[in-house]
Amino acid sequence: MAMGGFVRQGKRLLILAIALCAYAGGALAQNGLRDRERQFSASQEIASDLRKAHFHHGPFYLLSTFQLSDIGYDSSFYVPTADRQSGFRFGVQAPTRLYIVPSKKTIYSIDVRPEWSFFNRGGKRDVFGYRARGDAQYLLNHVYLDVYAENNDQLRADVAEIARLLSERASSYGVTGEFKYSSRTSATFNAATLKTSYPLSKIQPDLTLTPVELLDRSGHNYRLAINHKTFPLTSLFLTGEFSDYSFPNASYKNGQRSFVGAGFVHDSGRTVTRVEAGAGKLDFVDPTQHPFQGALGNISSNKKFGRSVTGNIAASRDLDFSLFTANNYFIADRLSSYLAWDATRRLTLTAQYAIGRDLYEVPVNGPHGFLKRRDVFSFPSIGFTYGFAHLRGGLDLGYVDRTSNFGINEDKGIRVLFRLSFTP
Repeated sequence: MAMGGFVRQGKRLLILAIALCAYAGGALAQNGLRDRERQFSASQEIASDLRKAHFHHGPFYLLSTFQLSDIGYDSSFYVPTADRQSGFRFGVQAPTRLYIVPSKKTIYSIDVRPEWSFFNRGGKRDVFGYRARGDAQYLLNHVYLDVYAENNDQLRADVAEIARLLSERASSYGVTGEFKYSSRTSATFNAATLKTSYPLSKIQPDLTLTPVELLDRSGHNYRLAINHKTFPLTSLFLTGEFSDYSFPNASYKNGQRSFVGAGFVHDSGRTVTRVEAGAGKLDFVDPTQHPFQGALGNISSNKKFGRSVTGNIAASRDLDFSLFTANNYFIADRLSSYLAWDATRRLTLTAQYAIGRDLYEVPVNGPHGFLKRRDVFSFPSIGFTYGFAHLRGGLDLGYVDRTSNFGINEDKGIRVLFRLSFTP
């Protein structure tokens, strides 16, 4: 996704988009520029997974892991833990992926991630959830296609406006892929139908203050990008997106979002930098609702410092859905950095810093008069991981500082977050 190049992570509610066709002048390479190497990046990722398989018999490859982690941990930003309530809480996941490879050009996969969370909320609570995805991937001579379907029913931590734990159901199906004209020129694309809901029968924040059911929505998402390796280490691209969405419980939020932008990817071996920026637009069917038009984008850079130190820095500006009075959306600015040092073969020391800002464009009457809401949050932390043959664990120690000029969801304090994973 163009606007959410972060991994994926703590999983935020971004406004997903459908693509406008964007054309890169001169992007189609001449015959003299064609190289012999036509391998898709997806085929390299699949091959890497197959090499790491814990079980292999004929066309079947199985990968599985057991993970124990604090439900409030996210790789880039702190997340609220158990609605501010004290007590022991953790999550258990057992991600399992099965590949079926009947031929080199056809790969089927099933990815299932059952989850169990335990924490205190009016007494002990057990919460079960899952994430499941099926893919049919085809590696043709010039085209890679991935037809997929995904369904999630999970307890999730929102780091932005809501700043609480909530239960989310999300489903999507569609196709993503790449057309490769040569090793220098390619086009990536995706098209999907998506649906998200917040069932009131499950754990949700205080509905009188945070009516999350208003965020129930469905829509379509398309994206197209034209990529060209213009220089030996640098690829340029043009991209377009377009989305439509509808809210069954808040029809005034129905609308469309578009984005047209450009960027580059620079890969020197030790440093990989990706930049994307462009013009975004958000319009509502209801003309009385405040639209958005402005710059959006993201940048990320990963670097290896010597043999044992790696670092990352990332920044982004995007839109997210809002429940705040008279505001259908807010602008989310994010900045994060990460540094890891392999002190020994088993021990890795880490340091990270994350800061975010949420900007609302429609002023409302607040505690200090008629003004626009501004939320700022940060989370610096240090930690370590220690690994054995099949077991890896660690912890992070950080300090949360969240403020708002409306005095909403403010939070300060130390967080200690544990991680543990077992690979059979």
